Amino acid sequence: MNISERRSIIAQQLEENHTVNVVELAEELHVSTMTVRRDLAAMEKEGYARRIHGGAVHDGQRSFEPALPKRSSDHALEKKSIVQAAIEFCTQNDSIAIDVGSTTLYLAEALREKTDLRLIILTPSILIGRILSDNPAYTVLVTGGVVRRGEYSLTGELTKAAFREFNVDKLFLSVAAVSDETGLTEFNMEDAAVKKEMIKAADTVVVMADSGKFQKTALCRVATLDVVDVLITDSLPPPPLLQILQKRGIELIVTEERTEKKESI
Repeated sequence: MNISERRSIIAQQLEENHTVNVVELAEELHVSTMTVRRDLAAMEKEGYARRIHGGAVHDGQRSFEPALPKRSSDHALEKKSIVQAAIEFCTQNDSIAIDVGSTTLYLAEALREKTDLRLIILTPSILIGRILSDNPAYTVLVTGGVVRRGEYSLTGELTKAAFREFNVDKLFLSVAAVSDETGLTEFNMEDAAVKKEMIKAADTVVVMADSGKFQKTALCRVATLDVVDVLITDSLPPPPLLQILQKRGIELIVTEERTEKKESI
């Protein structure tokens, strides 16, 4: 059994049981406890697990933020379909703000290839700023602030102050979770504080969230669902959340339905 196969088994057990034990894994996988600990250390670095004494737990805790590479690979196809729908909201000479996050990184990569749009883009993401600066049709503004290591997002008073100085046509927002009870929530309180200022600066708030984020709650409150104008997702939300979206008059775009319509034509 190679490393990839071994770690796949560990990840599956974490998903099913939410916890694993080092000794038990070593016996099951026929390796040493030291090997298991190395696997868990590597998986923790990638955001798949959080080590505890004697084992590890699943990364689903409200306060535990999976690493950016893991978030980017999770639901990748769904996020790319969401991005294709989001691009349709970008119109000529728009001013837009693009939030930090894995889905918004896909959005930046897709926008980089667009040659028919002239946009002014404001972002608190160093990565997104670098990606979009390759396109000469865009004016790209990157806020100042304190860099979050590993995320390359900018946070703090400088970042929040920057958004108080601008008014943008549209905000493309990424959050950790969307719930009918707790609204929009995020793992990190510094990022959450910046998102709040971004929402205030935007005429239209477009939330991009894959269905894996529905009916979950992360540590920090960002906003109620009342601030959302458009929600783009890959599949229909569960009934409690769907009812609230309809009641609030939020435009819901489901990319799964769009794909099915195209295939039926």
